[in-house]
Amino acid sequence: MMLSLSSCEDFLDRDPLDKQTNDTYWQTESSLRTYAQDFYSYYFTGYATDYTDFGNYFSGDDFTDDFLTLAGGYYYFPKANNTDYNNVTGTWSSGYDVVYKANVMIEKIPGMNISEEAKNHWTGIARYFRAMAYSSMIKVYGGVPYIGSVTDPADVETLYKDRDSYQLVAEKVLEDFDFAVNNVRNDDTKRQVNKYVVGAYMSREMLYHATWLKYHGSTIGSGSQAVSADVINKMLQGAIKGAEVVMNSGKFAIGNTYTALFATDDLWNNPEIVWYREYTSGVTMSALISYNASEDQTMGSITQNAVESYLCSDGLPIGQSPLYQGATDPSIENSFLNRDPRLYQTVADSLRIMGAKDLVYTAGGSPTGYPTKKFLNDEWFAQDLAYCKNRQSPADAPCIRYAEVLLNYAEAKYEAGDFSQAVLDASINKIRGRQLTKWGDTEAKTMPTMTYASGALSVNGVVINDPDRDPEVDPVLWEIRRERRVELMMEGRRGEDLRRWAKYEYLNSEDANGNPSKTILGAYMNVNDYPASAALPAGERGYTLFDYDDPTNATPDKGYIMYNYAKGMRVFTKGDLNSERYYLRAIPVSQITAYQDKGFTLTQNPGW
Repeated sequence: MMLSLSSCEDFLDRDPLDKQTNDTYWQTESSLRTYAQDFYSYYFTGYATDYTDFGNYFSGDDFTDDFLTLAGGYYYFPKANNTDYNNVTGTWSSGYDVVYKANVMIEKIPGMNISEEAKNHWTGIARYFRAMAYSSMIKVYGGVPYIGSVTDPADVETLYKDRDSYQLVAEKVLEDFDFAVNNVRNDDTKRQVNKYVVGAYMSREMLYHATWLKYHGSTIGSGSQAVSADVINKMLQGAIKGAEVVMNSGKFAIGNTYTALFATDDLWNNPEIVWYREYTSGVTMSALISYNASEDQTMGSITQNAVESYLCSDGLPIGQSPLYQGATDPSIENSFLNRDPRLYQTVADSLRIMGAKDLVYTAGGSPTGYPTKKFLNDEWFAQDLAYCKNRQSPADAPCIRYAEVLLNYAEAKYEAGDFSQAVLDASINKIRGRQLTKWGDTEAKTMPTMTYASGALSVNGVVINDPDRDPEVDPVLWEIRRERRVELMMEGRRGEDLRRWAKYEYLNSEDANGNPSKTILGAYMNVNDYPASAALPAGERGYTLFDYDDPTNATPDKGYIMYNYAKGMRVFTKGDLNSERYYLRAIPVSQITAYQDKGFTLTQNPGW
């Protein structure tokens, strides 16, 4: 009888034969590869897959001066500090999903019967994704509870610990990136994260955290403390290391295409692409091309401020260049002359106002009159291919590209006090070497390279000092940031850049004189240039103009397109917590309540 009971007990303790368990799964590299695939969908969304969401591209950026996101929640600054309004729960829950999965993987690998090289590679993959998870969370929330290992569910003291500091978590992120970039394989077959993908994202994420801590300190509000220069420099060196891993590989280069980076059906062999999401007809497709073709861009469009940020073709700002033709008549026809060729690859050079009456055009319009074309394949559009009409585009989406790595490198080097002509030549000047052709032209245009000497940048012997520069920003850094803004226009980076630089005042809907700012306004037009529209009463034209020469707007027959503007809609006051709180999201109230139910406290962000 005892023998019988013992046998039954032994049988009941056996692992099931028809499925894997946590103990039997961790056997081979194939198991690890399969397990790791689930991480990918969290961070490489590309252009997404539905009809309205384009990932972070086009309209997906938040609180930016490049683009008016009319259909999203970023047009106005909410006036209340109610956490429900600014609650972002998905980043928290998905972040900890990835952290848990990565911690399990890291715990199981040492006991597997695989080579040490394989163990280091797959541990590096797990640590890379854990770094991405924590990096994403602290960008949104500031400090979060750091859990670096699999935790016993009974260990409530750890599971319900309060938030660790931004600095502590950022240092842990750097440790994970550093391990990953030193151990992940150079090549692990197509569409698998490799050393260069890790390095590229390391350059992006560590630059963010270094500059956040420099310009904000430990948190937001009056309780923020300065972070030591040593800590900031350590993170800057992490960004530089990640960039150099990519730059020194010899695998990547700046080519002579721009729009093709965003609107082609195969990015695999493009030397500017470090990592991309693949789309295939009939399998996974996006709607972004059709939204840049014949459809009205109802979700918003590029601003006048963004258009004015592009240099003239002589490499000088519009306020400094003798080539700028839009000083007295800034119509598209005038102001687009002699400009950085990336402008022509990003914005259509004709006025097309969404909803305007008696303005005739065959392609889609936009609320600001500036239809974007950065994500449009001109050849497909000219051939009237279905991709441009049916919201089923197979164009691959770049997740991170070489130009951004070079820009990360240049900025990190400047912030680390190590900027030089050699750095400039290895980064921004390489990007400016592209030879781009405006549609309809045959002559390729190249932006002039810059020279760095005596602490100043110059082009063709002229020192660059933009008269519209933020006086708090050094002229050299201003131009580094400008290059970043223009190169990465509508790629989801500008909102993060303004956050880490602590520059939300750029978003204000009014200028110093109380007039609508150009971050809110669209293209300039003179109604008399469009006789059919001019014949209509002002209230029936389908658009409203603001004339800086006549701020009373008594005769609005010329001026900048003013779409959905209301006084005081977006006002940021530096140093005021009611404004500064927008640099971080509210800690999800569901998490605060869950802590309270267990008798613990999860600290809310200042101002929420």
